[in-house]
Amino acid sequence: MRLRLVLWGSLMTLQVLVTAFAPEALAPAMAGSIYLPLMALRAVGLPVFGQAESGGWPGPSPLGWILVVAFWAAVWWGVASLVSRRAGRTQAPPA
Repeated sequence: MRLRLVLWGSLMTLQVLVTAFAPEALAPAMAGSIYLPLMALRAVGLPVFGQAESGGWPGPSPLGWILVVAFWAAVWWGVASLVSRRAGRTQAPPA
């Protein structure tokens, strides 16, 4: 369980840092990691976008940010669970 939590915390930290301080080369991917889940949630009818500036993309609403964080937390939890499960199989059982 400890490996899963450490890995999950590391992945979430990297997600936040790359989102907040995205290099130019990663900017389109990071925008996609925010807007693609929000577009799917908007299709369901949730108010995930705030007011749009004239001619621009609307930013996520507070609910939108919460749902994006929850989405990526769940994705990274799944990845961490798979990796820790694989790592646990390769280790010898405790004596």
